Amino acid sequence: MNPGRAALFALLLLPPAAFAQNKTENVTVTGQAPQTRDEIMRGFIHSYAAPSMLTGKLARWTTPICPLVIGLPPEQKSAVIARINKDAMSVGAPALEGKTCKPNITIAFAPDPQGLMTKITHHWSVARSTLGDIDGPMHARKVSQISAPIQAWYTTTTKGRGDLPGSWEVPWPDVTGLCGPSTPCFVGQASRLNDGIQSVFSNVFVVVDMGKIDGRNTGTIADYVAMLALSQTDAFATCRNMPSITNLLIPDCDASLKTAALSDADLAFLRGVYKTLGGDNLNLEMGDIFREMDKSLANKDLKAATPATAPK
Repeated sequence: MNPGRAALFALLLLPPAAFAQNKTENVTVTGQAPQTRDEIMRGFIHSYAAPSMLTGKLARWTTPICPLVIGLPPEQKSAVIARINKDAMSVGAPALEGKTCKPNITIAFAPDPQGLMTKITHHWSVARSTLGDIDGPMHARKVSQISAPIQAWYTTTTKGRGDLPGSWEVPWPDVTGLCGPSTPCFVGQASRLNDGIQSVFSNVFVVVDMGKIDGRNTGTIADYVAMLALSQTDAFATCRNMPSITNLLIPDCDASLKTAALSDADLAFLRGVYKTLGGDNLNLEMGDIFREMDKSLANKDLKAATPATAPK
C-alpha cells in the first residue's frame, strides 16, 4: 500500500477526539428574554378568549343580562345577582338592575357538579338549551365534563348588523323614492374585515362547585362568575400570565397571580370585548381588546395583583 494512503487511512480511523485535542470551543449560554408588555397582554388575551363555534368570532351580550342563581340562600342569591349586574355595567355590558326580566344567565351552585351535568345530558332537550353550541348527544356528553371549580357553557345566536341575519342593513341610496315605512329598502354591505355577521349570547349556564369554594367571599365568587358570564372562554383550568380572578382556584397558579376580585387586567379585557365592532373578524376583535388593555393598563405593573381585597 502506498505509504501516503496508509497514513491517510490511519488518520481517518482516529476517534474524533484526536482531531479536537488542540482546538478550543466557544459556547454561549443565553437565557429566555423577558416578555415585553405587548407580549404579556397578548398572551393574556389568547389564553382566555374563545370564539363562537358557529362564526369564529367573539360573542358578547347585546341584550340586557338577567342572572338567576340556584342553590344559595335568598340573601346570598341577591348579593350575587347585584354584583354581577354591577360588574356588567362597569365594563359596558347591558344590564337591567332591579327590574323583572327573563333569566338568560343561570348560575347553579352544586355540591356534585359532575352529577348535575350527567343528569342534564340524559335529557336532550335540556342539554340543548343548557350546554350551548353543541351538535348532538355525543358532543353534549363530551362538553359536559367538569374540569374546573367554576365552569360555563355558552349558547350564541348569529345576527346581522341590523339584527337581520347575514347583512349590514343601510338604506339603498338610489331607490329611496320607492321605499316607505311599510316597504323599507336595504342593501347588504360586507368586506373581509367586517361581514356584518356577529355572535351574541342568548344564554349562559355556569356551574359552581360548592366543595371547592367553601369559605370564599360571596363577592369574590360573584366576580369570578361575572368574568365567565360576560365573555366566552374554554380554558377554565388555565393559569394566566397576569393577575386575574380566574386564577384564584387554579392549584398550580402562583399566589401573586390570584386576585379576590376582578383585576385590572380582567376589567380592561371585558371593556375591550364590549368596545369591539360587531361583525369584525376575529383578528380585528383581538386587536380592539389589546388596544383597550394597553390604554387601561398604561404605566401600571402588569404583574401587580390588584385589587388585593375581596369585594363586599
